[in-house]
Amino acid sequence: MISRRSAVIGLLVSVPVVIYGVLGGLALWETGLLRRSWWVAPLFWVVAWLLGKFWKAGHPMRQAHTVSIPPHWTPRDEQAALIVREFQQKVDQLTPAELTDPVFYQNQAKQLATALARNYFPDAEDPYSSLTVPEVLAAVRLALDDMEEWLLTSFPGSRLLSIKQWQMLQHAPKWIRRIQNTTWAASILMNPANIARLWTSRMTADPITTELQSEVLAVIYLRFIREMGFYLIEMNSGRLRGGADAYRKHFQSDVTRSSELGKQGPVGAATPPTINVALVGQVSSGKSSLINALTGVHQAAVDILPKTREVHRYQARFGTPAVCVTLLDTPGYGEAGASATQLEEIREALLESHAVLFVMDAHSPAREADRRTLRDVETWYQSQPQLKPAPKIGVVTHVDLLRPVMEWSPPYEWREPVRPKAHSIRDAVEYVRELFGASLATVVPVCSDLERQRSWGILEELMPALISILGEAESGALLRAYEQDLDRDRVKTLLKQLQRFGMEVVRGWIEERVLPPAPPRST
Repeated sequence: MISRRSAVIGLLVSVPVVIYGVLGGLALWETGLLRRSWWVAPLFWVVAWLLGKFWKAGHPMRQAHTVSIPPHWTPRDEQAALIVREFQQKVDQLTPAELTDPVFYQNQAKQLATALARNYFPDAEDPYSSLTVPEVLAAVRLALDDMEEWLLTSFPGSRLLSIKQWQMLQHAPKWIRRIQNTTWAASILMNPANIARLWTSRMTADPITTELQSEVLAVIYLRFIREMGFYLIEMNSGRLRGGADAYRKHFQSDVTRSSELGKQGPVGAATPPTINVALVGQVSSGKSSLINALTGVHQAAVDILPKTREVHRYQARFGTPAVCVTLLDTPGYGEAGASATQLEEIREALLESHAVLFVMDAHSPAREADRRTLRDVETWYQSQPQLKPAPKIGVVTHVDLLRPVMEWSPPYEWREPVRPKAHSIRDAVEYVRELFGASLATVVPVCSDLERQRSWGILEELMPALISILGEAESGALLRAYEQDLDRDRVKTLLKQLQRFGMEVVRGWIEERVLPPAPPRST
């Protein structure tokens, strides 16, 4: 919990005290070592003061307690994380009295909860009324559990720290100074030369002591806000509807919320379900032949006519360990772009997709329809902040038709091209990258003409690119599966709850009104 800077400075401040304690004040006085070692304390204090003044390499300790972004969070969740960080940034404006007041922490939690609720329900008169009691209890329980674990494992002396002792931290410099004043008064009476050491202490050790006190109190506050903020975000996003145990069961360490908020996450996650990958592209862009190459089976209709009028599904397995992937083939659009109906079908596929392949014909330079469709997809995602945008890969197909057309002798080292065909492939990829920029996670070239026995780039380029984003895609799949599990047996769960509650009510009524009261115990 203490940064390297604070540990070194604190060590330099405390070493003289340890030295004097070991040697013993009486022994030092009797042997005359006290006069000969007068320089020890001023030297260490001056070095500590210089390090504290010039060692300004940021606040790594504080940064370690900020909210990290787990892979399963949506844009709305990421916006909520900024609110949590705004609360944390106020720590330098808080007084030691506030940082040791339990009521202050209670009020901060309420203010943070209100600010986050407004982020998720900006138009609601009462942002709390739609929350369920289990959600609120789960958020409080998870936050307190993590806070307790951190205190027990990372805060020195936490097992013995009482509330009264914690509150005394706000006055630490005062009672430390009283002890120091008494010690200095006695030492000056015995040796007036100690006035110089007193002045050195006031100028160097005192500011460092105050800084260390503030840093310890700041860490506790930052950690509290982080834990509360993280689980309030999960609560407002609806992921705590099943309670704390269900949440921990379904979410694995996407990120730990300390370094843990990006590493730890809840434990005991189940095996991720099938990954859904949507294919979007123009008519004759090569979507169907790409599906055949991915599945290894000639099952998609390959034609220049738009035969796919709705979303079709095809199964594929790849990766180590094997991952089952469902390919969602969306309707192909023309050069004028996707129609309203086609866009609606594409959006339906995106609702259940964890990754998107934008398929484009390499030897067709017309990209306006693709740009317009991709722009519509991004605009739609922006209007759906509760959804996590699926990562998008640009797939440049039909590279065998690039110049020189008659040449076909893969593999092609297109990243460092030597042959003319490799130069053409690189130019086609770079052209797509230039047009679409950061909208695409990466761009890969492929050829999937199985009928002419021309297949290249599926294993060499597309598979590695797709597998590289499966970590993020699986997080989205896990999130959707968890939300589906919460809604699956809602009626059955309600009936069980009614049954148990009714039995408890009947049992209590019988015990109170029917059964005779138990005789008092003899003493």
